[in-house]
Amino acid sequence: MALVIEPLQQIDLQQATEFAIYTRQLLFPEVYQSKLPHDLIHFSQTYLEHLQGACFVVKDLNKIIGMVAYRAYNHRFQLDLPKNSVEVVKLFIQPEYRRQGLASQLCQALFQHAEQHHIQHFYLHTHPFLPAAEYFWQKQGFHVIHREWLQHYDTIHMFKTKSC
Repeated sequence: MALVIEPLQQIDLQQATEFAIYTRQLLFPEVYQSKLPHDLIHFSQTYLEHLQGACFVVKDLNKIIGMVAYRAYNHRFQLDLPKNSVEVVKLFIQPEYRRQGLASQLCQALFQHAEQHHIQHFYLHTHPFLPAAEYFWQKQGFHVIHREWLQHYDTIHMFKTKSC
C-alpha cells in the first residue's frame, strides 16, 4: 500500500468528481436521483480555482480512496457565521482504509492549507447517522452551534475558528 495525501491536481479532477458523486450516492441514496449540486457540477471552479476553495485527496497507487474539501460558505442556513467562513465538505474514506488516521491526516493537510491562505472560520454540518462524526469533528476543534431537523435529516451544525 503506497498511500499519498496531496492537494487535488487537475489531472485527477474527473476521478475526484466521480468519487464525490459516488460517496453522495452511498451516504444519501434518497437524494441521488435529484439534480447534482452546484459544487459537483462545477468541481474545478469550486475547489481548485476559487480563492476560498481547496480539496485534498488520499490515493493508493493513483486511485483516490479518500477526500476532504472546503468551499466558500454560501450562508444557506439560518446561522450567524462570519461572512468569510468556509464550509468543510466531502470527508470520506473508503471503508477498507478506515481506522488508520487518514481522515485526521486529510483534515490536518486541509487546515494547514487554509492557514497559509489566511482562512480562519470553518463551518460544517453532519448527521447523527454517520458513525462517530460529531466526535471526530470535535477532535478536529469544532463545536456544536445548532441542531435541527432539515428535510430528511437530523442535522448538527458545527464551527471552529483558527487564528492565523
